[in-house]
Amino acid sequence: MKLAYTIATPEVKRMPMAWIGDYATVLPGLAKMGYDGVELQTCDPSKFDAAEFEKKVKDAGLVICAVSSGVVGETDGMYFMSAEPELRKLAIERYKRIIDLAARYGVDSSIGRLRGQAKWAPDRKTGIGWFRAALEELLPYAERQGVKIVLEPQHVYNLDTINTLAETVEFIKSFSAKNLTFEADIHHQGLVEKSIPAALAFGMLSGYMTFVQVSDANRLPPGLGIFNWVDVFETLRVVGYDGWISVECKQFPDGERAAEHSYRFLRGVMDLPNVR
Repeated sequence: MKLAYTIATPEVKRMPMAWIGDYATVLPGLAKMGYDGVELQTCDPSKFDAAEFEKKVKDAGLVICAVSSGVVGETDGMYFMSAEPELRKLAIERYKRIIDLAARYGVDSSIGRLRGQAKWAPDRKTGIGWFRAALEELLPYAERQGVKIVLEPQHVYNLDTINTLAETVEFIKSFSAKNLTFEADIHHQGLVEKSIPAALAFGMLSGYMTFVQVSDANRLPPGLGIFNWVDVFETLRVVGYDGWISVECKQFPDGERAAEHSYRFLRGVMDLPNVR
């Protein structure tokens, strides 16, 4: 398993779960700490030079491991389940640009809060139908570029659909596309599932879990809450997960110290010796 930390692309001015700062400090800092890569939170890829940004990441000795869209809705007010048809269309077009960015970097793109709320529609079925319609247009677009669309199930305090891994897998299976998967966010899974280890085992057995994000129960860096991280990583190891582990947490007390604590804590858990 490789460790990544969440940062934002240059046009993003606010993202509480990402280290935002001078890239000349942030990128070499993460590499020096020991991180392997970065997950990108992006809003509008048309507003920055993707090639120049990629060079900065590579020059720091890091790789881009994923592109996420969590800031789009809050920043620009567009969602896949917006009540206004025009906003739904804008969200689809914006996400196509995010898919383009992911394709350029050779990674997948995720959908979390960008899907919006079913309660904004006249009824729940209609709202979910709007989201399905968006995916029906976006999945072939992404497939042509070799990109998977990665759904992020979240707690009901954020979203009113696709909250548990079981709901997520059922939703994915209702599509014929092969490039729709999901990521397990340990913060959300820890709050909605009966058991984090059981949920992770179910996720891997489903064949659809392709990415893992981590923060503690209180959204602080791992180790500053109540989750049992040994159980989390031993479960991931036993079920054969060998992908990215990306830290997406509140930047407490600041980005640099949150990143440094997260790396030291997680590496310590991941490198625990077997009991003999």
